[in-house]
Amino acid sequence: VEIAAYFVIAEALTNVMKHAQAGSVSVAIGYDGAVLSVSVTDDGNGAADEAGGSGLRGLRDRVATVDGQLSVTGTPSEGTTIAASFPISRAVEV
Repeated sequence: VEIAAYFVIAEALTNVMKHAQAGSVSVAIGYDGAVLSVSVTDDGNGAADEAGGSGLRGLRDRVATVDGQLSVTGTPSEGTTIAASFPISRAVEV
C-alpha cells in the first residue's frame, strides 16, 4: 500500500510538471485507522486524460492491485485532483 501511495503522488507530481501549466500544487495524506488516502491537487489547465497516455492507466492498475480506488477529476477553470484511497487491514499475529 505504501508503495502504491508513493507512486500515485510521484506520478501525479510528474504530470503536473509536464502537462498542467500549474501555478501551485498541493499534496494531502490522511489516515483514519481503516483507510489511507492521498491526493494531489493543482491549479493548472485541468486537462488530465487517462486515454492520452499510460501514466494514469498504470496508476489505476497499481492502485487496484492493493484493492484501492483512484479518481481523476478536473476542469479547465479549477485544475486537476488525483486522489487514491487504500483500505488498510491490520496484521493478525499468529
